[in-house]
Amino acid sequence: MKTFLTISLILLWQFSYSQIQQIEHLEQDLRGTSGTKRVNILLSLTDAYMLAGELGKAEKSAEDAGDLARRLKSQDLRALALNKEGKVLVARGKRKSGSKFEQSMDILRDIKSTDKALALDNLENLRSLAQKAERHKELASLEAQITYLRNGGNIADEVPDATEALQVLNAAQKKFANDRNQLKENQSKLLAESQALQQELAARESLIEQMSAEQMKTAMVLMEQKNLLDSVTYKSSLDSMTVSNANLALREAESNRKFNYTIIGILFLLALLAVFGYIRVKQNARVLAEKNKTIREEQARSENLLLNILPSIVAEELKRYGKTKAQYFEDVSVLFADFVGFSNIAEKLSPQQLVSELDTCFQKFDNIVAKYQLEKIKTIGDAYMCAGGIPGGDGAHMASMVNAAFEMQQWLDEWNAERDKKKIPRFDARIGIHRGPVVAGVVGSKKFAFDIWGDTVNIAARIEQAGEGGRINISGAVYSHIKDNFNCLYRGKIAAKNKGEIDMYFVEN
Repeated sequence: MKTFLTISLILLWQFSYSQIQQIEHLEQDLRGTSGTKRVNILLSLTDAYMLAGELGKAEKSAEDAGDLARRLKSQDLRALALNKEGKVLVARGKRKSGSKFEQSMDILRDIKSTDKALALDNLENLRSLAQKAERHKELASLEAQITYLRNGGNIADEVPDATEALQVLNAAQKKFANDRNQLKENQSKLLAESQALQQELAARESLIEQMSAEQMKTAMVLMEQKNLLDSVTYKSSLDSMTVSNANLALREAESNRKFNYTIIGILFLLALLAVFGYIRVKQNARVLAEKNKTIREEQARSENLLLNILPSIVAEELKRYGKTKAQYFEDVSVLFADFVGFSNIAEKLSPQQLVSELDTCFQKFDNIVAKYQLEKIKTIGDAYMCAGGIPGGDGAHMASMVNAAFEMQQWLDEWNAERDKKKIPRFDARIGIHRGPVVAGVVGSKKFAFDIWGDTVNIAARIEQAGEGGRINISGAVYSHIKDNFNCLYRGKIAAKNKGEIDMYFVEN
């Protein structure tokens, strides 16, 4: 017994500690949270407070959830908040708990909600309150609504009133009982008359034994006449009883017929309701399936749009937590591309032509970057920036970066050959590549844009500026990694703005 008590206390302590931890976690999540997410956390807090026995806090949390849902115009969440507030008030023994369930039901009907579980929960709580208060008329109405919903009816539908049919049924049953009682009374009367006749016959037999022969003859004549008279009277009584029984049987048959018609009518009404409910359920299921399909398509479209803007690792973090943290990557390759003499090109083309030409070029660069599984960072005017090794900076991305740069220059050579024929200004690009550590992430809360920072980015920009049109200029850090796979021409130490002298190489094709 002592061991059992100890185990019970330990389990009770673990449950209480778990509840306290859950409440603390929810209260921490509530800080800095807004919108529908805050409403959902408040509703979870309501349940946690109720389990912990803190009914005052539970009521306050449910009220706050309902007020916020009303301001957000989220009627479904407000209906759920009113339901939970009603449960808290029931637990606290307050009278106004029923009004909360009724308000929740009114909202569900107004928005034509399909949340039957919540509607049934409201109605069952109202039924419990009506039972305690012995409000029989209200209890019958609630029973009818619960039965209708469980049989497939919709929340917004008007529940058919079965009161009239029940009244007809009760009247028929009452009339049948009255006719049965009358029959029993007639049978009792006939039994009493029969017993009286038997007693009179016994008395006369005793008298006959004491009479003389002459008296007996006289008595026999009188008895025959009396018997004849009694026979006529008894036959009349029997005929009257037969007629009464026949009338009673007719009335009972008529009552049964009306009763059967009533039952058939009720069953027919229930069958119509069931068919109507089935049709509505099928229609709602079809509409719901179409809505779910649309939602899935929109989710896929949003997912693709998000992945088009942000790397997958950042997009997953943003979807899961609503924010991202900057990450440090040890080995990342950074490429800058810039067009030689872009100002002169801009003077010779209209703004619309210039933007169209840049769009054509950068779209091709995007395809090449995606082909080599690199990450486009951004474009700044006529400059294009991408990176490799985010995530997974193990150095394997260096060869992909150089091959992507070669493909960019090759495409530009072919594109410029066509432009030369049409005597349109050329787009010759300088490309510079450097490698090293960077910090990557998303800053701000509006118009998310992924970016990278660090001295590696600045040096890559200087290497690109020190290059030549149509060539790929790399740093010594890049050369040390690709020298076994690519032919490189050492250019010497070249001064870079604010970075001193840097070993630079041209990658030969």
